[in-house]
Amino acid sequence: MGITTVLFDLDGTLIDSSPGIRRCVDESLAHHGFPAITDEQFSSFIGPPLTTGFGFVVSDESLIESFITVYREHYGAGGMYEYSMYDGIPELLTRLNDAGFRLAVATSKRTAFARPIIDHAGIASQFELVVGSERDGAGAEKPVVIRSVLEQLTIDDPSTVVMIGDREHDGYGAAATGTDFIGVSWGFGTDLELREAGARELVAHPSEIEGLLTPYS
Repeated sequence: MGITTVLFDLDGTLIDSSPGIRRCVDESLAHHGFPAITDEQFSSFIGPPLTTGFGFVVSDESLIESFITVYREHYGAGGMYEYSMYDGIPELLTRLNDAGFRLAVATSKRTAFARPIIDHAGIASQFELVVGSERDGAGAEKPVVIRSVLEQLTIDDPSTVVMIGDREHDGYGAAATGTDFIGVSWGFGTDLELREAGARELVAHPSEIEGLLTPYS
């Protein structure tokens, strides 16, 4: 059996959420008396759980927890809607649905944020399911999120599923759960990062994805 289900990461794959995330990260850091993050540090905030991102700033777990609490206050107050959708995404989702694929979102972002963002972007009807993390730390790791999607969609054969994402965490999550992985180069990861994470293919625009799925469906 070929690919029947397509999972999409959210940040860096469906939407460019960097403006809101960066502002709220800096708001949290300023609240705690820390300087704004550098470009290099910011790359760790798109894709991985927040514990990983703030872990590049400090090592104290209680302080990281406080960073995350303040970040989420600002993010929920408006930062979550400071994003833009990548060119070609709405058209891709429509084509995949018309072709009979099952679509779902699998993100390390909290579900309480992910679902309203998908609604706000006007693409909620394209997805059968939107799954994010329900807790921090290990609970936000990509294998946990992908397994939750597979369980909720009652998929017994992970080889019929492909994960579409822009960071190594998407690839490692796919490998850990037995799903295929296609990397996108318009997000926040590098081509080298994605290939080392096991990407079967790399795509530079959403219009390239459907053609890669059809031979396997």
